[in-house]
Amino acid sequence: MSVILLIIALVFFFICSVIPFNKYHGIIAFFFLVIATLSGVSIVANDTYHYGMKVKTTTTHYQLVSASDKMNVLLYQPLGNGSEKVYLYKTSSKQKIKPMKTKDSSAKYVITSDKPNVTVTEKRYVYKDGLSKFFFGILHNNNELKHCYYTFNINRDWNVLTAKQAKELDKLVKKNQAVLKSQVETTVKAKVAAAMQVNPQMSAEQQKELIQQAQNEATQAAMQKLIQSVKEK
Repeated sequence: MSVILLIIALVFFFICSVIPFNKYHGIIAFFFLVIATLSGVSIVANDTYHYGMKVKTTTTHYQLVSASDKMNVLLYQPLGNGSEKVYLYKTSSKQKIKPMKTKDSSAKYVITSDKPNVTVTEKRYVYKDGLSKFFFGILHNNNELKHCYYTFNINRDWNVLTAKQAKELDKLVKKNQAVLKSQVETTVKAKVAAAMQVNPQMSAEQQKELIQQAQNEATQAAMQKLIQSVKEK
């Protein structure tokens, strides 16, 4: 409506300015000039300062799935001097890695004991009321994004790596697969042997649980060494 009112006011201002249909044509022209000016100013104010609008905040929580099937990892791509980042994350194991641009938003990660998830908080400009929507609706700027905040809630066993580091790590794992397997087996045997000395009457089920736990711990420890070597490059 604001644009239509501006056009109508300008048309009548022009008509009243050039056609002296009565002695009050100058006053009428000035009236339409004021209407056109106010309409133009309100359009600029709405477009620049979001006049007639308010900020609406919505928060959504999504499941966070590791970007790698080999380890729990949150990936990012540094931009420029590294102050800006593009995070790469998934909300489903069947989903392809989805880039999240952070140059127009803010992102951070925190450690949680709950299940990994990502919290997305959006702030958008919406019309204050029906009158504002009626007047500025033609500008199609309702729900315009003001800012977006991402919080990645990850567990302590997750690693935060750049996409480049993740690729280098994958190469290292493949290259040292035999060595890693041997190290894990040696560590597991030593832990099981030590545990059996402490508790010789350990049941088969307890031994199975012990082996599984030892394998997980040994694998994680071996991976952490590779991750550290990648980060130090």
